[in-house]
Amino acid sequence: MKEQYIKMRNSNQLDLSLLYTYAREQGLNLPPDQFSIAMQFANPSEIIEYLDHKFELTLLFRKDGSFIKVVE
Repeated sequence: MKEQYIKMRNSNQLDLSLLYTYAREQGLNLPPDQFSIAMQFANPSEIIEYLDHKFELTLLFRKDGSFIKVVE
């Protein structure tokens, strides 16, 4: 899961199916359509920040604070 998350993170594209898979692994019991609806109300930056910390990633940023990539 961590490797898939790193690929998603480096692509700067939010992959809802990957997030759904992670949520299911953590015990979520929502069907995919309800998860998708719930994600419309979620704050993506908070989710990304949480998962970055959870997977203990090292991140590289530009001087202006914008994300460049995950450093392995």
